Amino acid sequence: MGGMDIIILILKLMVAVLQLLDAVLKQFR
Repeated sequence: MGGMDIIILILKLMVAVLQLLDAVLKQFR
C-alpha cells in the first residue's frame, strides 16, 4: 500500500458519503 492508494481510498469514501448525503436530502425535500 503506497500513499496514492490511501489517497484514492479516501477520495472514494468522500464521494460515497456525498452521494449518501445527496440522497438523504432529496428524501427530506
